[in-house]
Amino acid sequence: LIENAPQTQLATIRLDAASEPAVERAVTQNFFNISVIRVRDVLKSVGQFLERVALAITGTATITIFAGVLVLAGAVVAGHRRRVYDAVVLKVIGARRRDVLKAYLVEYGLLGIATAVVAGILGTIAGWAVVTHVMRLEWLFLPDVVVATAAISAVITLIFGFAGTWRALGQKAAPLLRNE
Repeated sequence: LIENAPQTQLATIRLDAASEPAVERAVTQNFFNISVIRVRDVLKSVGQFLERVALAITGTATITIFAGVLVLAGAVVAGHRRRVYDAVVLKVIGARRRDVLKAYLVEYGLLGIATAVVAGILGTIAGWAVVTHVMRLEWLFLPDVVVATAAISAVITLIFGFAGTWRALGQKAAPLLRNE
């Protein structure tokens, strides 16, 4: 019974691009009931789709990092007035500019490291979840990328922190202390 059922047979061949048209023409001219499907075109379309998905993911990650930098900059700016006052008081009691900068280096360094560690852990967990559960692909941990991201975020934190601190150290003491 099963031998009488309609059957379909599939076959694949691998060719170089130059001989593809000639083989396709020969097969379709000699066998009218054979359909030729170019898998190369399908694979190319899938590859282009995956490139667009990767571009979208990269864009989303870039926007997320940019938003994080803006939040960090906002936090630094929000604390600017307090830093100005602290720097002025420290200058009045005899602290040198170098001492104040060292103190802020420790503060912003710890802030940057803490931010980097939290971002690295949360980003790794989120990446694992998306890759394994949403995309159903094999997840690969890239420690170099995590460390590079952590280093960049720590440096950005230091830069924003020092930018505010440098301006704070340039303030005159008397007007600020009179207003407090």
